[in-house]
Amino acid sequence: MNELNTLLANPVVTLILIILIGAIIGWLYEKQTHSPHGYITSALVGVAGSYTGYFLATLVTLPSYPLIIRLIAAAVGALIILWAWRTFHLHPKRSRKRR
Repeated sequence: MNELNTLLANPVVTLILIILIGAIIGWLYEKQTHSPHGYITSALVGVAGSYTGYFLATLVTLPSYPLIIRLIAAAVGALIILWAWRTFHLHPKRSRKRR
């Protein structure tokens, strides 16, 4: 268990986990919602949300299991950013038609 904590404390491993979490959640979100953005865009937006959630969780560090809470926050952050991206980017402002 101590070796696992040492491995997860490595910043490179943490970055890889954040990228994997964001990409997997982005891919799953795209698969479920069938948005017109595509898998790669959804995965990249998921990675951005995952990083945002992880960073915000580091600001509010809780004493018990901090890494697991941060990774869960990364997953939640990815979902929130993907939802916001789909909600606000899917319906751009439409220009008025002149009669």
